[in-house]
Amino acid sequence: MKIKFYSTIVFLLGLVSPITTWGQTANYPNRPIKIIVPYAAGGGTDSAARAISQKLGQLLGQPIIVENKPGASTQTGTLSVVKAPADGYTLLMGTANLATNVALFDKLPYDAQKDLIPVNLITKVPVYIFVPGNSSIKNVPDLIAQSKLTPNGLSYSSPGNGSSAHLAGELFKSDSKSNLQHIPYKGSSEATTALIGGQVQLSFDNYGPVMAQVKAGNAMPIAIAMPARSSFTPNVPTLKEFGYPMEAYAWWGILAPAGTPNPIIERLNNAIQTALKDPEVRDNLQKQGVEIIGSTPTEFADHIKAETIKWSQVTKQANIKAQ
Repeated sequence: MKIKFYSTIVFLLGLVSPITTWGQTANYPNRPIKIIVPYAAGGGTDSAARAISQKLGQLLGQPIIVENKPGASTQTGTLSVVKAPADGYTLLMGTANLATNVALFDKLPYDAQKDLIPVNLITKVPVYIFVPGNSSIKNVPDLIAQSKLTPNGLSYSSPGNGSSAHLAGELFKSDSKSNLQHIPYKGSSEATTALIGGQVQLSFDNYGPVMAQVKAGNAMPIAIAMPARSSFTPNVPTLKEFGYPMEAYAWWGILAPAGTPNPIIERLNNAIQTALKDPEVRDNLQKQGVEIIGSTPTEFADHIKAETIKWSQVTKQANIKAQ
């Protein structure tokens, strides 16, 4: 009798679980959603999250709250999402660090490819090579030639050790056999100040942080590390045009804790895709010099895997570690 009783209980619990999950997904969302940004307020990642949050909230029928949790090269914010309930109410604005941190740190408190579910790759943020506005370097061949004639090499700034811009600089250095020396700074603002102040001869960075100085004539982009020219800077040639078909960019995308039900992932993905088609959202993002993507969860997952492999090879070759 006892065996039959327990078997009945187990059977009923098996029925309740799918019903509970169905109820959670059918009513999703029924309260505010948080997007965790693993950087301080005011940066590109934060701006991108806020650019889509209002429209996304309208589409989902609930407020979207952007919360900044910077620290430990995005590990603090990322870990808070990994530990959050897998119910679709706590999301991560993930960045390229999800791929590069694997190579830069000997040990991470999470496995990005197991502990998070990719929802949508929102943007790619191309890396450019910049020189001061009054530089004698006018193009990539000039850069390479001058680097080889400079005993200690040309110095280049980046927003920080292990950043996408830094890794792009090392990949270009390897591919072009140029003589370059990396000078890391604490963010794009300091890196750009060093460039226009003449402390370094060039800089690898995204366009947005340097845009004002380019418009003022204090800095000049001489190449973009993408397969094709950007519609945002159509006059800036690609590195591929000079014989170096490398691709380097930062990226931003939405992820959820592992275990989040598929119907919720699909609902979020569809809403983000719709938000990215909104003219105001597109305008806000494009003003930052980014390329709007929009992807399926599978495409985003494949992207993270590919980026992890690619940049792990670069960091190993250049012997780069987090500082």
